[in-house]
Amino acid sequence: MNNELKSKARRNFLRYSAAGAGVAALGAIGEQAQLTRPIKATALPNHKRLIVINMLGGNDGLNTVYPVSAAEHAAYMNVRPTIGFAQGAGLALTGGPGVSEFELHPSLANVQTRWNANQVAIINKVGYPQQNLSHFVSEDIWSYGARGGLQALSGYAPGWVARYANTYAPTNMGVASIGVGRRLDFEGATASPFLVSSVASFNYRIDYNYSNNHTLRLETIQNILAQQPAGDTIGDIAVAGASAFTAAAQVQAAVTDYNNYATLNGIQYPIRAGTTSTLTTMGSRLRDIALLIHGGFETRVFYTGYGGFDTHSNQLAGHAALLTDLDDALGVFFTDMTTQGVWNDIAIVVISEFGRRNYENGSNGTDHGHGSCVMVLGGPVNGGMYGDDPTVADLNLGHLGYTTDFRDIYRALLLQHLGHDPALLFPETQPTSNIYTLV
Repeated sequence: MNNELKSKARRNFLRYSAAGAGVAALGAIGEQAQLTRPIKATALPNHKRLIVINMLGGNDGLNTVYPVSAAEHAAYMNVRPTIGFAQGAGLALTGGPGVSEFELHPSLANVQTRWNANQVAIINKVGYPQQNLSHFVSEDIWSYGARGGLQALSGYAPGWVARYANTYAPTNMGVASIGVGRRLDFEGATASPFLVSSVASFNYRIDYNYSNNHTLRLETIQNILAQQPAGDTIGDIAVAGASAFTAAAQVQAAVTDYNNYATLNGIQYPIRAGTTSTLTTMGSRLRDIALLIHGGFETRVFYTGYGGFDTHSNQLAGHAALLTDLDDALGVFFTDMTTQGVWNDIAIVVISEFGRRNYENGSNGTDHGHGSCVMVLGGPVNGGMYGDDPTVADLNLGHLGYTTDFRDIYRALLLQHLGHDPALLFPETQPTSNIYTLV
């Protein structure tokens, strides 16, 4: 076994040894799982953050932002007679940057409010060369940040988030995944990134058969770990375990601090219909991101998302519900970030692996397409419409092509917002490149 494989095997052994001590969520656990946060929770000032929200399944960009100019709208309705929106049925974009050629999906009222404040950028016809209509292949392309996959990334970490973390944020909390597992975007990170289903779950499990003994159990394990000799395998496992205890304690302290802050300031994320306290999918995930920001952790890139966008049938109601989930959560998140005083440090990019076909299908839905729109929101965002507008000729095709490479959106945000040179993060040569001033 070569030295690199030995090192990787050792890291994995220590990580899972720590997990075996009782940590419920794998993530910031490893040889040195030390998290950094102030004793008293407060959002780091002037700390720029990028939040990636992935609409998994292939969002219908053509109904998210649809054309209303006479000729383009006629072509749009010709291919979508059942699921298309009439002129005036959506939300106007004539405020803020002042765009009259498009309307916004009627479920995106909070996005419209941010648009009117010049804090939303919409980029049309986003994709990549030689489109692929497979969910799995297209998701991998977005995750790698390379059309050619691993072959185009020889000598680099596979995931673009991992490459960013290794270069600019090499701590356990430098990048974080909330609710979407360990996506390929994180593959190859040299530190163990913070990957959780929910922040509250990052804790030591209670033995429910003896729940009254939980505190004693934790104290006993910590005492055993503290007595292990340093410098050998057992000592390394003890250090990993102790670090995991510290990490879990810091995160749970942040949970308590945030809950108190949210109660004091009346911050309530959307509750799922039919329940009294269960948050919606995106309400829960954006609340967790807000919690970590409030906790003073040094995270630069947050990655989250939700599924359901593969709308092959009965699209109108399903798509509206999905966009409402996002929009309602974004509305509270804006209030939360403004209350914390960090909205001007936040940029949110909303992506999907591909768009849908221009033509509706026989099931009142849409099939896999290619080019779509990407939205960028945040206090520092230069609001407006970017990229090439879909033309009548575009709308008469099977699906939209692309004229903006998705990597150029990442490049713009990494450079203009986070202040980090993206040159080493996207090494593959592109046939087209358009860098917009999004921030």
